[in-house]
Amino acid sequence: MKQDKVPTQKEIDNMMKEMQKAMDEMSPEDKKMMDSMGIKMPSMKDIPKLTDKQMSDAWEDEKRIVPKRDDARIAAIPKAVANSKMGAYIAAVHNKLASVFKPAVVSTGNKMYDYIKSNSKNAGEAANMTMGLWLAGKPELALYVLGKLCAIDAGNTDALSNYSAMLSMQGAQHLAIPILNNLNARYPKNSTLLNNLGQAWFGLGEIARAEKYLDSTIRIYAYHPQANLTKSLIEESKGNKQQAIEAVKRSMVKAYSMEKENRLNKLGYKIKPKDIAWNKPMPQDALGLEKFKWPEYPMNVEESKILEMEWDAFKKRCQDEIDELKVQEEALEKKVEQTNDVRTKQLLQAGQRGIMADPLPRLAYKAIAKLHYLVDDNDGHISFSYQKKWDAVANASTETDRLKDMLSQQSKILEEKYKDQFGEGKHNPFEAACTDDTKIKNSFLGSSNTLLRNAFNDLLGFMRRKINNEMYYNQYTMWPENFELAKVQAKISWLSLINSQIPQFKNKSSWCQNETDSEDVKPFKLSKFDDIACQYNATMDLKIIKFTNNCSRMTSEFDFMFLNYVRKDDFERAEGDTYISSTFKISAEVGKDLKAGPLKVEAKLGAGVELEFGRAGVEDVTLIGEAKVGAGTGILDEDEEMGTTGIGIAGKDAFPTTVEAGIEGRISIISGRGSVSGTGVLSRIIMPEL
Repeated sequence: MKQDKVPTQKEIDNMMKEMQKAMDEMSPEDKKMMDSMGIKMPSMKDIPKLTDKQMSDAWEDEKRIVPKRDDARIAAIPKAVANSKMGAYIAAVHNKLASVFKPAVVSTGNKMYDYIKSNSKNAGEAANMTMGLWLAGKPELALYVLGKLCAIDAGNTDALSNYSAMLSMQGAQHLAIPILNNLNARYPKNSTLLNNLGQAWFGLGEIARAEKYLDSTIRIYAYHPQANLTKSLIEESKGNKQQAIEAVKRSMVKAYSMEKENRLNKLGYKIKPKDIAWNKPMPQDALGLEKFKWPEYPMNVEESKILEMEWDAFKKRCQDEIDELKVQEEALEKKVEQTNDVRTKQLLQAGQRGIMADPLPRLAYKAIAKLHYLVDDNDGHISFSYQKKWDAVANASTETDRLKDMLSQQSKILEEKYKDQFGEGKHNPFEAACTDDTKIKNSFLGSSNTLLRNAFNDLLGFMRRKINNEMYYNQYTMWPENFELAKVQAKISWLSLINSQIPQFKNKSSWCQNETDSEDVKPFKLSKFDDIACQYNATMDLKIIKFTNNCSRMTSEFDFMFLNYVRKDDFERAEGDTYISSTFKISAEVGKDLKAGPLKVEAKLGAGVELEFGRAGVEDVTLIGEAKVGAGTGILDEDEEMGTTGIGIAGKDAFPTTVEAGIEGRISIISGRGSVSGTGVLSRIIMPEL
């Protein structure tokens, strides 16, 4: 079917028949295998039939870039709400919500409200605890509970702002606008309020007014993640493709999501590493490879005997360590195989239930987009450098063989020279012969070992950087058990490399009479590898949910009387969880005016955490600093050999690497766009005049 043609129900029916036929023809063995994995084969008969008009409407909605103007809802926007009537307004909205929400939401919401009230110190803390429901992907519950709280305490402007954002993103933009207008009049030039107003008007299809607010937001914060993303849709609807691309790029600088990357792909732009900020520190030598030392290369026969024994001890210790690591590698390979089997099964089962599942760690997608250059060898630059280094080692080895041949020829000449000078009754010039023999051997050792040492040092320096780049990349793109295996394999690779060195040794000739035995060489002490520990950690503890994130794992721990479980964001997202495009920001510092919150002191917030929500859930986590956002996140020196721009250690205190934020912090929901087509049940609520 052509992509620009609406499929008819007849065409859909024929396609369904073909799919059902393919499933019916599946072999018993394949069916048994699917069954063993807990995957039930669907029936095409269960798929509801749609009329051609429904198909056409759905097709039009799918192609829509911005919403249609909703005159009815715009006309239904309540008049301005004064501060004195805000509590009554929210109470009226809440009662309307209770009448349209499913009974289960209302029942659970009331239990949650009682729980939060009983487990919080004050109204502000209770409102912040409610934000945990939003973070948990339960927007209806969050809206219901926060509404009850705001109706009682309408003076908490943080809570009011968050409540209006929740209303807007769940299809009740017309009910959110009076609250937002009230707050905007009290706190002008606040980027959160301006953005949320722009998003609300966008949802109503009032594009010109939406654009005005979004432009104001972007003037205050050029890289605003949500305002720029919605601005991109507006530009595309006008036919301004390049402006649409630039807006998404600005949106992605501080907050990456797959939705944004896919949008750029659709607009014909391929994302580049420089398009994404990255403030996760990279140790220059994560595994501690630079600590590994080996014996010197002997430059003369005096050094050769003792250093040969040291090299023997070093190589034995390397091999012993490799053997130990091989045992670990085998055990880890089995563990990885088992966990991969489990994940594959969970992925298939989740897909069958229509649940979004993660085949990779949540931050892997951003890491791949930002850091792929560290390991990407599409143009062959890494392979070229690798081969160049090994060729230098091979050339040094070939030259060493030539020098060996030369030494052999020189030794024969010496033997010929002195063969008739030794024996009974002859003058036996031991010292002269020893001196001549030592001279040619010293020349060989000095030349060959200088060549070999320099070539190997060059190779090992290159490989040290390559292994460190791979480990940094893998830390963000691999599941923890896969990363543990990769670390062991990297250690084996490094030990094998340093063990592959081939220094040359030559002992003194038997002509040298005064040679004394060397002392016994002690066992070589090999350096220990450093453990690569994630230096990037965020914790948000809102009591009813504790969210933790490190380099490759996100974990949500829920803890309240009727729901208690730990969910790792691998494949375990609960059925029914819903995520809405938005940014969730919590500051770890408490300001002087709690009720003003970020609406008053937005530009002066301390260290905190910012979460970027996309359609798949939390897609980016950023640690934020007081006036240091973006500082030290750098793209540092160019590595000519690797052909990459390296990520380096940032300056001291340039940005936080660990942040703990909780219910005493300041919380702000920055709304994103909702669906550009259709509205939910909340859109049908009409408020009477107070």
